Amino acid sequence: MERTHAMALPADVVRRLAQDVERTRRIVDRIEQLPANWPVLVFATSVEHAQVLAALLQDRGITAASIDGHTPPSTRRRRIAAFRGGGIRVLTNFKVLTQGFDAPAVRAVVVARPTFSPNTYIQMIGRGLRGELNGGKASCLILNVADNIENFGRGLAYTRMEHLWQA
Repeated sequence: MERTHAMALPADVVRRLAQDVERTRRIVDRIEQLPANWPVLVFATSVEHAQVLAALLQDRGITAASIDGHTPPSTRRRRIAAFRGGGIRVLTNFKVLTQGFDAPAVRAVVVARPTFSPNTYIQMIGRGLRGELNGGKASCLILNVADNIENFGRGLAYTRMEHLWQA
C-alpha cells in the first residue's frame, strides 16, 4: 500500500525563510501598523522564528509571547490565558495552535508559515474566523506572507483561497 505525504518545503528552505531578516522586519512592521487593541495570532516559520518575532515586537513596545512544542505546559497555559485576556497582544507560535485552540477575539491572523496543505492553511486562518455567532468578531484580517516559492511546482495553499477575498 502506497503512502502519500503532504508536500512540504525542504528544511533548508524553511531555515532560510526563518532567517531572512528583511522578511521578518516586514512582518513586524505590518503587525505594528495594526490597531493597538487588536489581538494578533502569528503562525511562524520555525520555533526560532516565533521567538524572534515575539522579541522584536516586544522591543517595539508591543506585548508579545511565543509558544511552541517545547514550551512547558504551565508556561503555555499562562501565555494563552494572557493572550485571551488581553495581557498579551500578539501570540506567535510554531505548529502548536493550528488545531484545538480557540480565541474568538482574534482580529488578525498572520500566516508566515508557508504551507502547501489547504487543510493546514484553513485550520490556521480558522483560528480567527469564528464569527459573531461563535463569540468571535464580525471580521478578521488574514495576512499571508507571500513568499516567492515557485520552483516547487505548486503555489502555497493560500493561493487556492484568494478568490474568497478579492474584490
